[in-house]
Amino acid sequence: MIRIEGSGASQLVQLIRELGYNSEVTMELATVTAAPPELKIKVDHMNLELEKDDLIVAQSLTKHKRKINMKSEGKTKISAMNVNPKVPPFKFDPGAVFVGQGTISFTGLTVDSADQTINEAELEFLDELKEGDRVMVVGINQGQTYMILDRVVTY
Repeated sequence: MIRIEGSGASQLVQLIRELGYNSEVTMELATVTAAPPELKIKVDHMNLELEKDDLIVAQSLTKHKRKINMKSEGKTKISAMNVNPKVPPFKFDPGAVFVGQGTISFTGLTVDSADQTINEAELEFLDELKEGDRVMVVGINQGQTYMILDRVVTY
């Protein structure tokens, strides 16, 4: 690092110039030209397509699973419609005891204002990159590798 001289403001400006500019990282816009697993993108200012070996993709843009705990207190509304009225949309516990006689028949089930707790559920995200998606990429290693950070939209 060079020796910085001058007033406090001058030193700050010189320091920002020295440390603030980073030619090693560039942010660019790109378009997905082929969906995973054979992912390819075309960076706006480049004439060639980058292939999956040149890319690092943020997990949120891939098919992936996450474990969650979910809790709602009195604000949950659960609804289900039975698409086949001859078959109930749920199974009864074999140990359940029913009093009386008759047939239970319904086309839907709604529970309002229910407390709900789900422990260690698995959430699967399916919305991976697809052809035509616009993405924000960061070029690293002097443009040898590109990291896809997220989808982008314009209004």
